[in-house]
Order: sequence, then structure tokens, then C-alpha cells
Amino acid sequence: MTSTIYHRTPLLKQNLQGNVHEGPQIFLKYEILQPSNSFKIRGISNLILNCVDEIKSKTKKNVNLNKQIHVFSSSGGNAGLAATVTCKELNLPCTVVVSKLTNQRMINKIKKAGANVIAYGNHWAEANDYMKNVLMESLDKNTTEAIYVHPFDDPRIWEGHSTMIDEIVETLSSEQLQNVKGIVCSVGGGGLFNGIIRGLERHNLVKRIPVIAVETKGCDSLNKCFLEGKYTKLDKITSVASSLGATAVSEKTFESATKYNSKSIVLNDKEVVDTCLKYADDFDIISEPACGASIHLGYNIDIVQRALNTKLTSKDIIIIIVCGGSVNTMKDLEEMAKK
Repeated sequence: MTSTIYHRTPLLKQNLQGNVHEGPQIFLKYEILQPSNSFKIRGISNLILNCVDEIKSKTKKNVNLNKQIHVFSSSGGNAGLAATVTCKELNLPCTVVVSKLTNQRMINKIKKAGANVIAYGNHWAEANDYMKNVLMESLDKNTTEAIYVHPFDDPRIWEGHSTMIDEIVETLSSEQLQNVKGIVCSVGGGGLFNGIIRGLERHNLVKRIPVIAVETKGCDSLNKCFLEGKYTKLDKITSVASSLGATAVSEKTFESATKYNSKSIVLNDKEVVDTCLKYADDFDIISEPACGASIHLGYNIDIVQRALNTKLTSKDIIIIIVCGGSVNTMKDLEEMAKK
């Protein structure tokens, strides 16, 4: 079986500061170049591959367990697309259940990638419940083995995401690693954050390199946990950064963020959308607001310095995870900017 579905992505030094040369070196980890256009495929594919191996291991022990494997995902966003791309590579059927409010462009992309797409409910929870309690329960369990793919809350997903830290460590020399002052990542449900923490733990860097978690106002569930000093949830999502649209981060995310003194940054929609447009103009790459939230800190190092409570020099390095995503087009960004 294929050992990995994801690609090793480049870590490139980029000048986001224009003619300003006083700030730190900015390195971008280009997860937007993954087969599904986002980091999600690292973790989602790892989960699916692990489940397939477990099922095949059972089959070898009992020939009567030779069942058809069917993958189910309830994400109408980048996780659903990652599951679909993975299943196409493994030649497995995939059903993605989305809410009726899901972006039509994403539905079309998921269908084009090979999944059967079903629209149900007015939000992710309703779609997820329908998928698990109706569709998956109605399967003939004598002939079909279902694999459930959560968008972010599974240790096997976090383990897959952690491989980007392995690549970062391999790319940077030990001397350069000493100069890394922070890793910036966007936070929705916390799967990416958890993977980064797991990778830093594996390389004994977690206490030396802080993680700066970026959210947008209206999707700021981790920040709310920090403000209230306990695990809590948002009542609803109000930000345009729809792929950050989790009303709660995983409990592991808040636990790790607290344990390792991670930094929490909340941006407003306007500044993030403006950054997406600027980034597109500078690099000819379209990023959705969820990804642009992290890129915004590369253009505004003062925010990073305040979060870290330190003045950064030209010897220092900040790594930004360009997490990718396929939700928005350039036209979408321009319309958001007008609003």
C-alpha cells in the first residue's frame, strides 16, 4: 500500500516586509502545494491509511471479514477534499456529507475529486450526526467496513500533521533552529496546532519554540478559552474565515496551548482579507482568509513581537505555516473586501 499520500513541501525564505530590513527572517511552509491544496491531507490521509491497515490486519486473521471499505467524511471544506483525494489514490469509495450552506465551489471540487456528496442540515453538526447515525448505521456491516473521518479531532490526524515539523527540522541546520523564535499557525478546530506541538515535542523543541495561534474575530474559540481560563465554546461562527469555523477547539488544543504557554492572536476580517489580496498581488497565490490570518503576521511583525514580548533582529527566524485551502476565489476575496 502507498506509504504516504501527502507531499514534502518547501520551506522558503520570503520578504514580506518590502524595503524594511530590520525585522526577522520570514520562512513560509507552503502547505498550499499539497495534492488537496492544504495541510489537511497530511493528517486525514494518515488516519485513513491507519484504519485501512487495521481492517486488512483483521482480514488476514479471519477470511470471513473480507469487507468493502467505505470512507465517510462530514467536512464540506478542506478536510472533506483531503479525504476524497486520499480515497482516490487508494481506490476507495468516499462519501462526504455537507451542510446545505456549504460553499458550492467546494462541493463541486469534492465531487470532481471523486466523492459522493450529500447535503443535509444547516451546519456541520447536523450533517455529521446524519452521516454517523443514519448513513453509516444503515450499512450492511457484514459486507462493508466504514471509516469515519473527523475533520480535526483525532490523534492519528495530529500525528500526520506533525510531519511538517520533521521536514522543517531537516531543512534548517541546527544553527538556524537555534534562531527560530516562533511558529505561526491558523487555528480552527486545532488539528494543525496539535500536530505542530506533537512534532516539536518529538524533536525536544516544544519548550524552546513557542507557537503563535492566530484566529479571526468570530472564529476565536481558543482565545475565548484563554480569556475565560477554562475550556469553552463559541455560540456561533460570524467570521468570513469559514474554514476556521469550529465553535470549539479540541480539548487537547487548549490543554497544550496552556501547558506550553502558546500565544493567542485575534484579527478582524478586514485586515485578513486585505492581507489575502496583498499576498495574491505579491506572489500570485490565492489564499483563503483562514490561511491569510497567519500570513498577516508576516506582513506585521510588530504583532509577533508584542505576542513574544521581545524585539526580533535580522538573525531571528519566524516560520509561518501557509496552511492552504480551496474555499475562496479571487472574486470572493474582492467581494469580501467591498463588504
